[in-house]
Amino acid sequence: MNSLPVQLVLLIVWLGLGAYGTFMLLQKGYRVNSLKSLAYYVAPVVAILYLIINQIQPLNASWPGNLPGVVINIALGIILLIVSPALLIAAFLVPTQKNLDVSARALQRDAFVRMRSRILLIGAIFLALMMPLLALSLFRTAAPSELRYDSVISVMINGLLSGSLFALIALGYTLVYGIIELINFAHGDVFMMGSLVGFTVINIMLGTQSGRPVKAGTPLFMVILAIVLALIISMVFCGFLNYLINRIAYKRLRNAPRLAPLISAIGVSFILQNIGLYLISSAPQGYPVMFPNATRVANTDVVSDILDNHDSLITIPVTGILVIVGVSILLLGLSYLINQTKTGKAMRAVAQNREAAALMGISIERTISFAFIIGGALAGAAGVIYGVYQVQGTVRYDLGFQNGLFAFTAAVLGGIGNVNGAVLGGLFIGLIYSLSQSSFFGLSASFLDLSIWAPVAVFGVLVLVMIFRPTGILGENVQEKV
Repeated sequence: MNSLPVQLVLLIVWLGLGAYGTFMLLQKGYRVNSLKSLAYYVAPVVAILYLIINQIQPLNASWPGNLPGVVINIALGIILLIVSPALLIAAFLVPTQKNLDVSARALQRDAFVRMRSRILLIGAIFLALMMPLLALSLFRTAAPSELRYDSVISVMINGLLSGSLFALIALGYTLVYGIIELINFAHGDVFMMGSLVGFTVINIMLGTQSGRPVKAGTPLFMVILAIVLALIISMVFCGFLNYLINRIAYKRLRNAPRLAPLISAIGVSFILQNIGLYLISSAPQGYPVMFPNATRVANTDVVSDILDNHDSLITIPVTGILVIVGVSILLLGLSYLINQTKTGKAMRAVAQNREAAALMGISIERTISFAFIIGGALAGAAGVIYGVYQVQGTVRYDLGFQNGLFAFTAAVLGGIGNVNGAVLGGLFIGLIYSLSQSSFFGLSASFLDLSIWAPVAVFGVLVLVMIFRPTGILGENVQEKV
């Protein structure tokens, strides 16, 4: 292949940077023997196998004869896109541990924990810039349009928008778990009910039908007003619904064994699903197209319809702006509530030590109920924003099952009980899901169609997190007192 020298140079340089990062970590006093084996031995072997298979295996090989190429392609992609840059970034950002006493190490560890979110953001930006370049050089089996920079950027934008919605749902899980250590598996179905309520409000106000565009001549003011009212009504309804769920199903089991409220949550989930099935039947319905383009079959796109740039593969629907604005306002409002108000301080106190908070005069049950109300309101808002953004098939009785599990995975990935971790985990899950559905690695073109395995990729991440870091990215190891 003509590209072999370029690939060889890139592989040597990139794997060398990963090995250098491992060497720097060793010099700083970290015990990274497993990473040393990965960077010094496993990665070069995978790269050599990739070069060999790239030469001897035809690009149009059929399944299952192409299984070795699939495995090596995926392994090399993980090493190059995640492992090597992570080691390189960590080598320069983590504090040194060598020749330090215990107190100095503790201070450095606390400083690193405070900077961890910034480090992860820098790493995500670095990966976003390097992914297209590596893909263009290493994964040439995909169609040219699939590896253009603007195509990759579009995939990542869609992932971040979907991840923002996962983050909103995940906040409901993490708020409740942070206070009473309960995984509210009915939360995803509260999200479904919020989507159903918003769908009903919008259809009544605009006189629209499922999946159809709004009537021609409908004022923009009326469309925006319908969305805002749907958001408010859905938030109020889902907040009250979550409050009732807590009062009826969970409050009496507060001091019961942990398995009892967990089973109760699963039962409430089935009840809400059947209510949704009774109200809308099993046929999925879709929100109306709120901002139709000239063809009136889809929402107006910012790049192609507004900026009149038809050469770019980047797509940003106008409803994506609603996602950015709506999610930002809700997250800022939640941050202000938790950090600046008395109620927020009470929630943090109850989450830290329930008995001590009660001694200080804080009403435990009132604080728990408020957490359920806030979590339900966020799920209701996410249901409406999700429906307006996705349009097709967004109103169905089992909508909360998969999205609720994705949001739960995001909460676990970021650190269950950590609000910032829920947001970060949601963005990561959105990116993973979007990349898994795309043909980014060229596997859909010549090897195995991975788009149908996107949920497997998401839950595979959950399994890996539970094995290697059960507390999540921003979670802390808490030692129980004896």
